[in-house]
Amino acid sequence: MALDLKRELNSEQYRAASTLDGPLLVIAGAGSGKTRMLTYRIAHMLERGIDERSILALTFTNKAAKEMGERIRALTGKRLEHLTTSTFHSFGMGVLKQYIQHLGFRNNFTIYDTNDRMALIKEVITNLDYVVESFDLYELSSLFSDVKTGRKSFGPNASQKIKGLYEEYEQHLKAYNAVDFDDLITKPMDLFNAHPHVLEKLRSRFTHILVDEFQDTSLAQYRIVEALAQKSRNLCVVGDDDQSIYSWRGANYQNLVMFEHDFPEREEIKLERNYRSTGTILEAANSLIINNKQRKEKKLWTEGEQGSSIRLIHPANDEDEASTIADEIMLSHKKEDRPFTDYAILVRTNSLLDTLETKLTERSVPTSVTGGTSFFDRKEIRDIVSYLKVIANENDDINFLRIINTPRRGIGRTTLERIRRVADSHNCSLFTATEIMGRATDSLLREGIRLSLARFSSLLADYHHDLFFGPRPKHMTLRSLVEHIDYKAHLEAEHPDNEALVGFKMKGISLFCDMLARFERENPTSSIFDFINRLSLAGKEGDEEESGKVALMTIHAAKGLEWDTVYVAGVEDRYIPHARAIEEDPANIDEERRLFYVAITRARRALVLSSCESRRRNHIETPSIPSRFLEEIPKTLFDEEDPAKKLSGDEVVDKLRLLRERLAQRSI
Repeated sequence: MALDLKRELNSEQYRAASTLDGPLLVIAGAGSGKTRMLTYRIAHMLERGIDERSILALTFTNKAAKEMGERIRALTGKRLEHLTTSTFHSFGMGVLKQYIQHLGFRNNFTIYDTNDRMALIKEVITNLDYVVESFDLYELSSLFSDVKTGRKSFGPNASQKIKGLYEEYEQHLKAYNAVDFDDLITKPMDLFNAHPHVLEKLRSRFTHILVDEFQDTSLAQYRIVEALAQKSRNLCVVGDDDQSIYSWRGANYQNLVMFEHDFPEREEIKLERNYRSTGTILEAANSLIINNKQRKEKKLWTEGEQGSSIRLIHPANDEDEASTIADEIMLSHKKEDRPFTDYAILVRTNSLLDTLETKLTERSVPTSVTGGTSFFDRKEIRDIVSYLKVIANENDDINFLRIINTPRRGIGRTTLERIRRVADSHNCSLFTATEIMGRATDSLLREGIRLSLARFSSLLADYHHDLFFGPRPKHMTLRSLVEHIDYKAHLEAEHPDNEALVGFKMKGISLFCDMLARFERENPTSSIFDFINRLSLAGKEGDEEESGKVALMTIHAAKGLEWDTVYVAGVEDRYIPHARAIEEDPANIDEERRLFYVAITRARRALVLSSCESRRRNHIETPSIPSRFLEEIPKTLFDEEDPAKKLSGDEVVDKLRLLRERLAQRSI
């Protein structure tokens, strides 16, 4: 059945969905139905005869990419096995998988995550005979990332030692046939620049490109899509500069300006009708964001109800704030029979999560906290993943070092140093050096150590064969490996008095094996490399949200989501806007305002803002000053709650002003 775009979309959405040729800039306000527009646009392309192989739709989370693909398939009723809806990093991985040999790598490369990168930096420092403790590994890792992605340069006065470390780090990656997460974006551009025929092939294939959440793209990501679309000129970018909140990780909302410069013939369409929030919430959002001067002018509006006032509460302190919010949610849940998934509590910083989570737990409110330790960051999961990485790629020295004594095999530092010397002299991997030493007969190596090395290298070689060529399903081979190395005994030795913890960790490993089993069922022709690389991307690009629970998360994590009732805790100066923006770089106030705008526009029906009178900072009770952003929202929109009496709109603003002045004087 043919699509009826005019019936399904509003007039602006229809224009955007039916404009298929040439560059198109869609400024899509919060809750304006941009995902609906994009899916209908792609479905319309397919209906007009554009080959699914020619369409590339890029977004920022696996969840968003998967949802977009599912919606398009539901609209068209087609399987669309060759339609590419992907994250930037997944797309980059696909390009490298096909063409990385042109850069001197092999196609079975490993992707290093943040922990792998830190371990490699540490190894490089040691190899260069520097003292590890004299470096801040996290700071060094961030610098290397910034340099690689073009956010920073070393500059003429940069330390030769730091430059040397970076060069050595890059050489080690290549020697280990590994790339880091940034390489998934930067190396495709290296390919395009050094091997124009690769770029030409991709240009010929992807003639229609769409980018969602364009304001979140980095300069490197923009360069990829700009290069791909230079010939066809069919590039549609959809974004909202008012929701650009990721500058700290390289997002560059100025890419909108660059797009206008690079594609001067573009058409521009604004989506301003909001389908999510009440009129009151939108009026507050519009009044707030208009204070940012460098922005595309737009004003959200709705045909829906005006809705109730925004509630502004002033708890005595953070304990009172957490108790008040938890009590309200539990009461509303019981009294109105509403599911816990209706509610979200948003904060500016992770430091505010613990007290809120504790009070919710005390009241038996099921809570999903975003920001805890990821499943894939648990030590036991990382250990098993490291085994898989080395079994799949014997050149992966970083993960080899992680597992050679996990479980313990009596291989000490002296033996490890000798393995390294053998690897250097033979110009080979640590795995190959271990094989060589396992076969050695000289008296320099104790027989017990030699046998231990021989058994370890044989174990890896045997499981490499089983995973790639054996008849058993991969997940059964993995379970066999866990039993073979007796990982449970290893956990029992590490936690001798905590049987429950050992059981919990082994259950996690079993769940991981189940994940591999599910991957095998869903991707019968894929290799273990595909599974490993999928894992590397999973931790970076967002996990599935939990159901049946109150969402407790940072505002950054909440972008793209929505709830019926939203509480924003810590609406105070030093939190929103953050102290760094106030004290160090006032230019960042605009981004803090965008962050508050994102928080407000997550709410569909009810919005509650909480500003404490005092808050514990560094274990000291300190007076809090209500956020300056509250004064930018019209007084008529507030319903401020005071234990003594209800306040009028004018009294709300007067109280805010007096409270700010009083607390500012007290904190001097």
